Amino acid sequence: MPLEIRLIQCKSAASPSKLPGLDWAINPYRGCSHKCAYCYAQDVTRFELARPWGEVVEVKTNIVQRLKKELEKGPKGVYGIGTVTDAYQLADREHELTRDCLKLLRRAQARISVLTKSDLVLRDMNILSSWEGAEVGVSIGILDDERASTVEPGAPSPRRRFDALAKLTDAGIDTFLMAAPILPGLSDKEDDIVGLVKMASDASVSRIMWDKFNPKPIANKRLQDALLSRGILPSAPHSSAQVRRIRTMLKSECDARKIDLIEAF
Repeated sequence: MPLEIRLIQCKSAASPSKLPGLDWAINPYRGCSHKCAYCYAQDVTRFELARPWGEVVEVKTNIVQRLKKELEKGPKGVYGIGTVTDAYQLADREHELTRDCLKLLRRAQARISVLTKSDLVLRDMNILSSWEGAEVGVSIGILDDERASTVEPGAPSPRRRFDALAKLTDAGIDTFLMAAPILPGLSDKEDDIVGLVKMASDASVSRIMWDKFNPKPIANKRLQDALLSRGILPSAPHSSAQVRRIRTMLKSECDARKIDLIEAF
């Protein structure tokens, strides 16, 4: 079915965040056209449970005005951009709410952390560059474009995202790779891990944040269905020993390339 866009009003622009290192969360959109099968957003927000994930996106048309009002007393702490659904998804090409929020945050000299799975972030390099206190993370957990398309059908390819990461870093923007989620049987082999760190190194990234797949009921069912639809037998969740093995491989590769490895959660 075609993407359904709804225009809504929000009561506030920034909400308190419980994520490590973030004080506030700004999400200009609800729902996400990237359609990542493993996304936990529906488990957390219960958004549009009767519809397939990614079919409905709500646009918070007044979020810029709300944020302007909230910043009048000055910024407080670190603002995470796109903590629940991607701030650089398809709807932002037209509405540019993320860009307008960034303009306000920069003017207020706020500290921000952007996390995205889209090369649309390159549109805003002129705002993000030379911004002390701003960082941008690009999420890539799967190297292979075909495998990625199975579980991230609406997102730009991993290759495009790595290209974006390299351009952001080259522009002097503080960047990191979000290597997440590392999926059982899909992106957890030694070649996958080695390749992921190598590509990050080629993009001149100095730190990698990583996370295993933390299965939630709705997301896990959606992921299994996506894999089965392509004839791929889903693997069992990682055991503690497997998680340790993945972390050991990541740490070894990062140390060899002088990249800092950070636990996401």
